[in-house]
Amino acid sequence: MSKHLAPKQCDIFTRARRTGAEKQKAQADPDLAVMADTSDVLPKLKSLRTELGTKLDGIEKRLTEVSSSFKTLEKNLTEIKNAVTANEKRIDDAEDRIVAAESRLDTTDSFISSASKRLNLLEAKMEDLENRSRRKNLRLFGLREGAEGSKPLMDFIKDMLPQWLDMTPDTPFSLERVHRTLAPAKPNQHRAVLIRFLKFQEKELVFRSTRRREITYDGNRLYFSEDFSAETMRQRREFNNVRKLFADKGMYRGFLIQPCKLRILHDKKIYLFSSPKEAEEFYRSVGYGVVTLYGSD
Repeated sequence: MSKHLAPKQCDIFTRARRTGAEKQKAQADPDLAVMADTSDVLPKLKSLRTELGTKLDGIEKRLTEVSSSFKTLEKNLTEIKNAVTANEKRIDDAEDRIVAAESRLDTTDSFISSASKRLNLLEAKMEDLENRSRRKNLRLFGLREGAEGSKPLMDFIKDMLPQWLDMTPDTPFSLERVHRTLAPAKPNQHRAVLIRFLKFQEKELVFRSTRRREITYDGNRLYFSEDFSAETMRQRREFNNVRKLFADKGMYRGFLIQPCKLRILHDKKIYLFSSPKEAEEFYRSVGYGVVTLYGSD
């Protein structure tokens, strides 16, 4: 080892000797030991105080920021509370208006229901009155356009009715008017002839007579039918397919006029049907096979 030591090493040895000497003195004198410990603690306390002061300053700053945030939050909460209060009032007002509207709606529904019933009743009465006004009418189908020639159509029908019905030529028929239906004429199609009698009894006599015989004129088959309102005719047309099936079995017995119902005779008993579907189901139930006619044209 070198005789000449580095300065740093010399300093370490010097302090070690000093510390050792001080310890020996401290052991010899307790007061000196306390003073030595105190001198060691004071710098540390000063450092701790400085550090705590710095931390307290930071905490105070953060508390100030938190306080400011709380004030802002409190302000926002106050605004939210005011908004909620205003919304609650608006909701209460809206609920009141909804209750009032529901009450008016209930009243309106009741009125509409009553008005609908009255309207249906009035429509039924109007339909019945229209059909009654047509009770003296017959419609003639199959007569060729211009078959009357130069003779007025009313005079032609008056002359031909006794021949068609096998009655004496002088059989009187009192006709109020006779004309073709108002639909425009179409090629190869013959418009129906509307015949209105002055007396209902004469109309019934002619209608019953035409049902017992086949009438032809100028090579065309003639058909007579009663005259009804457009709505009644529409309702009857819905029964066309199923009516033909019952007619083939000899069960068809016509219609009720108002309300429109199909009349069927089965086992000496009359059955009434308000819809083609009901009639179809009855046709199947009496064992005449399975058919699908409801809704057909």
